[in-house]
Amino acid sequence: MNLGPETELVEHKRSTGELKEGIVSMASILNKHGRGTLYFGVLNNGDVVGQQVSDSTLRKVSQAIAHSIAPAVYPTVERLVADGGEDYVRVTFEGPDAPYACKNVYRIRVADEDRFMEPDMLKSMVLERAYRRKPWDRQSSPRPLSDVEEAELRRFVERGRRHGRIAFEHESVERTLASLGLLAANGSLTNAAEVLFCPSVDVQLKMGVFKTHMRTEALDLRQEPGTVFSLVDQAEYYIANNIRRKIVVTGRHTRDEVPEIPFVAIREAFMNAYAHRAWHRPGYVQVDVYHDAVDIISPGWFVSGQDPEDHLSGRSTSSETRNRLIAAALFRSGDIESSGLGMRKMRELCDAANVRVTYEEVPFGTKLTFHRNAPFAANLESDVRESAGKVRERPLRERVRCS
Repeated sequence: MNLGPETELVEHKRSTGELKEGIVSMASILNKHGRGTLYFGVLNNGDVVGQQVSDSTLRKVSQAIAHSIAPAVYPTVERLVADGGEDYVRVTFEGPDAPYACKNVYRIRVADEDRFMEPDMLKSMVLERAYRRKPWDRQSSPRPLSDVEEAELRRFVERGRRHGRIAFEHESVERTLASLGLLAANGSLTNAAEVLFCPSVDVQLKMGVFKTHMRTEALDLRQEPGTVFSLVDQAEYYIANNIRRKIVVTGRHTRDEVPEIPFVAIREAFMNAYAHRAWHRPGYVQVDVYHDAVDIISPGWFVSGQDPEDHLSGRSTSSETRNRLIAAALFRSGDIESSGLGMRKMRELCDAANVRVTYEEVPFGTKLTFHRNAPFAANLESDVRESAGKVRERPLRERVRCS
């Protein structure tokens, strides 16, 4: 019987003689994914060779875990029987309180290895844990109510009313924010209200077009402050004017615009970036446009236990986020979907356009990549021939409306 190879989520040990090493892997996996599985009686390649397992064996494993890992985790320790009759042990575990230490040492899972955690990563994870217990977006902001862009707030309420998610009309900044639950207990702005409706005092968006992925030659560079909504608009326009588009003439006075990356998917990506970024970390959302890709980079990786591929594929619809107040507000306005459906929607739109979407954890956060559709450009010439001159590519400098 074979259980498959080791992965970032799965560790195999020949026997409980390697119990200490197995617990080290548990803590490493918890720090990376928030959940995982450890087997005893299984070879590295997944072959179940078995070992002697008694009730005392299971107690020994459970007690060793309790004495080794902090904060405490409460795993399920089971005796299983393989197809050939061999006994082996499965330990399933999860926890939301990373970083976890094993005997006061912090490690992180990389492929099937347990590596020592860098100090900066440990510091970041400690901050993340603190903000899970006292969320950043619910804390009071130092910005005064007068800094709120009332026109932006009014448009927010109007969108919510159109979606049927906001029942009241805008009256004043204070009353509207209170109705949305975006004021702190002392009546001041929350951090959520600040980032949504106050123009940023620091740059929140950087945009660039680069000749190569080495980033040694920039064809264009920009940086913009603003509210979340204005920054999403600017980022969307920027990408729209730096990717290929076809104009398909459908009649004498009408035409359809076909972008290589669907505009709705681009907007969804930016709304997610601002809704779920780690706001307590210094940094900004960044857009890098290359000849073969568009990268959107934001501070902070997915919260512990969340796998982007599970969301993209539809296997998970969890809406767990570090910014529940921000996400709840954006849902009420209709700017994002609930229950993790936005990423699935983005994948479906890109699949239809033959655009691959990937997520990658990078040192400063999350990188979402739209892999630009090379056949799209190659097909332009043949499309033109087949359509008798009715299809053309719009110049990149021509601005489009992407709403």
